[in-house]
Amino acid sequence: MTYIVISICIFLLLLVVYISAKPISMGIEARRNIKESVKSMDESNDGINDNFNDDAQAKSSMADEILKLNDLKNKGVLTEEEYKKAKEKLLD
Repeated sequence: MTYIVISICIFLLLLVVYISAKPISMGIEARRNIKESVKSMDESNDGINDNFNDDAQAKSSMADEILKLNDLKNKGVLTEEEYKKAKEKLLD
């Protein structure tokens, strides 16, 4: 009788592992994709390191915003005056 109960428990355990393997593998793959996308974003930002302190991150964020403003000015979306006002606002 105990062998039957142990066999049923082992069978149920294997069934649960089999059923949960797909969602677990999907979660692992999603985490890997997130890490790869963060890595590619870092590479596109000229290798900015994630180990900056909060002040350095704020400065790099401000620099990114200024670069975006400069791109908008170069594309003709912003005038020189609008660019200068937005830049001064960021620097304050």
